[in-house]
Amino acid sequence: MCLLFEKYFCSFRICFIISAFLMLCSFSSFAQMSKDSFNTKSGTIIMFEQFDKEYYQTLQYLKYADRMISSYLNSSNIDKKYTCRILVLKAKVRGGINLIESSKIVSIYLNKDFRTAKNKFDIIGKMINAMLLTKAGFKPNDVNISLPPWIIVGIYGKLQQRFTSHSILPVSYFPGLKALSQAEKLPNFRVSITSPLDPEKDGTAYQLYEELCRFIMLELKVLSSRTDNPIADLIFLTARKKYSDNEVFDSTIVRAIVKNYDKTHRVFDGKYKKQVMPSGKKVQAWFVELTSKRLVNMHSPIQTKFFRQRFKRFRKFTYSYQEKNKAPEKMIRDISRLDVIYLKYDMNEGFKEMMNKKFVELDALIFASQPLAKKSLEKIRKTLQQFDKMSSIVIIIEIKKALVQLEKDLDKQQKIEDYLRKIEYTNIAPAKLYRNELIENKRSNRKYYTGISKYLNKVEEKFLQD
Repeated sequence: MCLLFEKYFCSFRICFIISAFLMLCSFSSFAQMSKDSFNTKSGTIIMFEQFDKEYYQTLQYLKYADRMISSYLNSSNIDKKYTCRILVLKAKVRGGINLIESSKIVSIYLNKDFRTAKNKFDIIGKMINAMLLTKAGFKPNDVNISLPPWIIVGIYGKLQQRFTSHSILPVSYFPGLKALSQAEKLPNFRVSITSPLDPEKDGTAYQLYEELCRFIMLELKVLSSRTDNPIADLIFLTARKKYSDNEVFDSTIVRAIVKNYDKTHRVFDGKYKKQVMPSGKKVQAWFVELTSKRLVNMHSPIQTKFFRQRFKRFRKFTYSYQEKNKAPEKMIRDISRLDVIYLKYDMNEGFKEMMNKKFVELDALIFASQPLAKKSLEKIRKTLQQFDKMSSIVIIIEIKKALVQLEKDLDKQQKIEDYLRKIEYTNIAPAKLYRNELIENKRSNRKYYTGISKYLNKVEEKFLQD
């Protein structure tokens, strides 16, 4: 009996050991598979043929791309989605990227070095295009279309900025757009965004185009909601191939911008009539106002040179008023002689309307001004508010004092800017400047019009003189 019990006990122990061994192997296999495969919150599967510490940055890159693309496509109108699977292989993928589709899955195959490949812009652009279509409910190979380049470039630029930029402050993310905005030389929005550029062929001009695309994608996301998403709608309509590019752009992007422009101006101006201005002008006005608001502010103030130009325009006060059955009246005076208008018309409706407009303009200047100028500007604003409470002579004396102090502040601010700019220039390695010059000179395909080339030559000459 004891021998029989011992026999069964030994058999049980052997079976237990074998089962434990098999469970351990299975667990090890599962652990290995889970280590090489990652699921994102949006359902995208990211897989590596062999994952190690060198792939960690690539994993973060793909996860960030998936999160960003999914956020742009946050729409209740998308009812059909395919699972997106990204596979990073050790073996070479022909052309750097390949798409394979099944009934429910779209697989994107990439080389392990796709982020550093010579044609990375083309490879990553195709990956973004495929992910956008897949998450919008289309199979990329079936529809066989390329989405508008500005969408691809906007997402690509954000990825490059995130993983290759050394910028610390967000105010430096759009230096080119900010320069154009404060110089009040922004290009036509629609023409610029629908005229794609290439990083290899167009050099520094592409960098500005990329800034524009990144900026617009971020702002369109602000205008989007689950029930009204212009980016998702544009992708959906483009993939359906029933309408022209212009029709799709007008019914999605232009519609959303015009809607926001009308809503904003109706809030601040009770007399605003949305039918007066055509949609094209509204889109451009929205673009100009938005860049000024986002890129020039208290954290990223306007350069002193451009501030002087804007303040010079502010100084001119224009009185326009027309009483019933009387001819219209108009008078223009510098801020230092504003008392002439006040003494003639007193605090009537025309004077109040003029002052309200100037306060809006002055508030914008204060918001965008350099730190040293704020105190003098606030002094001017406070003084202008006293016209119906204090002698106009005293007010003009105070304004003139503030103007003199403002000029001193701006001179000091300009010297500080010149000093900082000198330090910035000396910190740029000469080899880097020389390399950029060589790259620009060897470009055979320049997409510059004659007028643009002349303008760039003038800018270069002025820079060399400075």
